[in-house]
Amino acid sequence: MPRPVALQLYSLRELAKNDFLGVLDTVAGIGYPAVELAGLHGHDAKAVRKKLDSLGVKVSSAHEKIFDAKETGRIVEEAGILGYKHVVGGFGKDQFGSEDQIKANAAKVNDAVERFGKAGLKVNIHNHWWEYDAPKKGELLLDLCPKAGPQFDIYWIATGGADPAKLIAKYGKRCSLLHVKDGPCDAEKAMTAVGKGKVDVKAALAAAEKTPIEYYIVEIDRCDGDMVQAVTESYKYLVGNKLATGKK
Repeated sequence: MPRPVALQLYSLRELAKNDFLGVLDTVAGIGYPAVELAGLHGHDAKAVRKKLDSLGVKVSSAHEKIFDAKETGRIVEEAGILGYKHVVGGFGKDQFGSEDQIKANAAKVNDAVERFGKAGLKVNIHNHWWEYDAPKKGELLLDLCPKAGPQFDIYWIATGGADPAKLIAKYGKRCSLLHVKDGPCDAEKAMTAVGKGKVDVKAALAAAEKTPIEYYIVEIDRCDGDMVQAVTESYKYLVGNKLATGKK
């Protein structure tokens, strides 16, 4: 069964800096039924919730400073106002160079799981390519954090040299969110609209359909063309090919 498609608003961050509420209008107009937050750009959570409700758009999740215990109260409060249950964090390339670093990361994740679990929120770990450029690096982190959910990013997994479909099949029972993106699978190059790159998106989503994943989240970190066009084309590819569901 295809899942609802959401958009990670980081994709439209340059527009959001000056007109965040207008970006929400744009996203709803494309047909996205949900968004993943990457900050509120100075707006009050209650005002954002009112805007989203008027557009019929839900919040799937939010990328947040989940490893900073001082941010816990704010994040929990905003999650309650905005109506989401999933918080997401990840680690930089310089934090993933050794087994000791990975174990230290796991301790941070497990601490976040405990803190946010008390408020009914689920912690999810987002990956980039550096978790999957050598065997078992990313898997070691996941195995050390059994109560956290992987937010697999299929593009970065493929760029690192691993197989997104196999990882989804292995850890899918723990997954609630999936990042769907596409491109040349070269970390130095810009990404493309979904369906126009080298990632086997259909194979990844076929594996995802056997899991409890709730949302397929489009994210385009950067592209060579117009970003609004790219996220629109991504929506049309996924919904048009019945790989995901949308509002149109």
